[in-house]
Amino acid sequence: MQLALYLHIPFCLKKCAYCAFNSRPLPAGSAGADLVRRYLRALAEELCLAASFLGKVTLGSIYFGGGTPTLLEAPDLIQILEQSARYFTWSPAIEISLEANPGTVSLPKLQALRDAGVNRISMGAQSFTGEELQLLGRTHGVEEIYTAYRDARAAGFENINLDLIYGVPGQTAGTWRKNLEQALDLTPEHLSVYGLSLEEGTPLAEAVAAGELESCGEAEQVALWEITAELLAAAGYERYEIANFARSGRMCRHNLVYWENLPYLGLGAGAHGFLGKVRYANHADVATYLDGVAQGKLPRAWEEDQTPEQERTDTIIMGLRLSRGLPLRAFRERFGVAFTEVYSSQLEHLVRAELIEVNDTAVFLTAKGRLLANSVLAHFI
Repeated sequence: MQLALYLHIPFCLKKCAYCAFNSRPLPAGSAGADLVRRYLRALAEELCLAASFLGKVTLGSIYFGGGTPTLLEAPDLIQILEQSARYFTWSPAIEISLEANPGTVSLPKLQALRDAGVNRISMGAQSFTGEELQLLGRTHGVEEIYTAYRDARAAGFENINLDLIYGVPGQTAGTWRKNLEQALDLTPEHLSVYGLSLEEGTPLAEAVAAGELESCGEAEQVALWEITAELLAAAGYERYEIANFARSGRMCRHNLVYWENLPYLGLGAGAHGFLGKVRYANHADVATYLDGVAQGKLPRAWEEDQTPEQERTDTIIMGLRLSRGLPLRAFRERFGVAFTEVYSSQLEHLVRAELIEVNDTAVFLTAKGRLLANSVLAHFI
């Protein structure tokens, strides 16, 4: 059995103005150091508990997400990797990704992590415009992006992703194009490009609601997206998922597990997982998570046995995000029914609206369908 392993590190320097992820600023001084120690100890215990019921498992990928995993010291992150190798077999071609924020990495730290087996860095650049970084509440400046990127290359990383956000209040087509051009000048192997989402309860959403900032309208977002598709295609990047672009052979193999709705093990506060037809989520609150593990049990907030219909729906919704679409033969083999028969009425409507195409091997979103992906996918829920 092969699995992907997700490890959640919920700590950050400061909560960004748009962030609704499960993360929290790490306390300063000894209080923060003690919290990290207790969290790492709990993560090791959860890893041991998971291994005890999973049995013989091979890891095809490991992904450190957050939060800001690189807020931890290199030996702490390496210790987690060593524990995973103790409990599970690593695939010879394992992909080990680490989310990193500029300003929280150095050349020595990156070299130590590369030597330990980390072979992919996902860097949260978000913008190459100082004013936008301040508006987003990021803790780094533009120059720190360049420094972190150069250090990652010097440390031997040959697979680097840059995260970028478009649709920031006040952003124009010109400033967004410049952002993309500066990112492309660095020649990363992968780019993840997300439209800004104004999540309820975040400072940025509250500022827009109060009229202090003007959000980017739908037409403006579409225009920014068209610039993205044009520039990245011209630069040789394949759009293999709605928001993700890669050079040949550099798709994120860990994330493909999610999009193909395959099993994965999620560990840490707030982590989700999908194992043996069961979806689950850990307690998001760090203290509750620590207490759960201390009792010698998996720190689940909830578990749900997936019905065949739920698994089928999830497979469709995730699979259609991929540019190659949902493979019809694999769908039939997995669920024992033909996609084109079960969803004939939805397909008829969406094909007529030029939002979906179907050929002999797959069903996939059209260019128009990608722009309206959420409304298209809702037809299959």
